[in-house]
Amino acid sequence: MQWLLRRCIRCGRYTLRRDRCPVCGGPLRVPHPPRFSPDDRFIKYRYLMKKKAGLIPD
Repeated sequence: MQWLLRRCIRCGRYTLRRDRCPVCGGPLRVPHPPRFSPDDRFIKYRYLMKKKAGLIPD
């Protein structure tokens, strides 16, 4: 399933457009978090990258 809703990074408004925000012209991104799966094969790598970035304390 493809997400239709997008959110502007600059002004925070929601839109259905895919290229730019119709109000401010800012870039858009999908506001939904990724789906969770207990069988996730890449959790180890995401955890290590977050730890390296300082988002997770040692």
